[in-house]
Amino acid sequence: MLVEVSKRDYRRFFPVDFSPFVSEAFIALNEYKQDEVVRLIRQGEHSVGLLAGLKGGVMKSPFSAPFGGFHYTHEHLAYELIYDFLSDLKEYLIFKGIKKFSLTLPPNLYQVNMNAKIVNAMIRLGYRMELPDLNNWVDLKQFDGTWTKSVVAQNCRKAIKHRLEWSAVTDMAGMKEVYRVIERNRMELGRKIYMTLEDIIRVKEVFPVDFFIIREVNGNCVGGAVLYRGHESIIQGIFMGSDLEKRNLGIIDYMYMNIYDYYKELGFDYIDMGTSSLNGEANPGLLRFKEIHNSVTSLRYTFTWEA
Repeated sequence: MLVEVSKRDYRRFFPVDFSPFVSEAFIALNEYKQDEVVRLIRQGEHSVGLLAGLKGGVMKSPFSAPFGGFHYTHEHLAYELIYDFLSDLKEYLIFKGIKKFSLTLPPNLYQVNMNAKIVNAMIRLGYRMELPDLNNWVDLKQFDGTWTKSVVAQNCRKAIKHRLEWSAVTDMAGMKEVYRVIERNRMELGRKIYMTLEDIIRVKEVFPVDFFIIREVNGNCVGGAVLYRGHESIIQGIFMGSDLEKRNLGIIDYMYMNIYDYYKELGFDYIDMGTSSLNGEANPGLLRFKEIHNSVTSLRYTFTWEA
């Protein structure tokens, strides 16, 4: 049987967050978007927990993030403890009259063992697995400046030849330039941007957010990127874009090169480059582009349950 507990009691059992998006600080940033936030544990057994938002009879994890997921004591948790929690979760949803439940798990990069056990148990218990998204990530430990495709190195040399300048920006004027070039890029590609600059700045209150810019020699901004530093070893790539009219300058290739070098130097192990699909529908061009920049493709799972 699952029971709702207070924030204090929940954190007594689960002091560690395996991703920044299930931390109390990040949840507090977005809880105004929900009717309430519930924290669930099994009565008398505290190996697994779930923190989710509830609004209009729909329960979600996450409710305002790329992915959510469970808290747990360690990743080598016995399978039956996971299975029993998920079985009790179905009973809880029915008892509470919840119309729909949605859960997006972290990519395998964050918890490969737990994902395997959770996915298996959820399928066995009759949760619906939605079409998985394609997620890309880069192993910085393996990156030595050699690219999967030589064209990336060629484009980086082209960017240097055209005297493009890459740098981090911390001032508001610079961050606005970065956001504008990304927003314009998304609009021209027919892709929505779901966060305002103000939303991103609010995340900076929880953990570091890095803004990077690429300028032409005359100072004109032609490329930008936003990445989160919310995990001890994994960087989250959130937004990246360039001036499409000048894409032949190798802007994004140059951005990738500098970002990889920057975070490798800081001692991070991986960069989560995000999805190359939308609701499971692959974006072949984006997927290929990330893969030629040395990224690995894996699945990101979403499960739903409806009354």
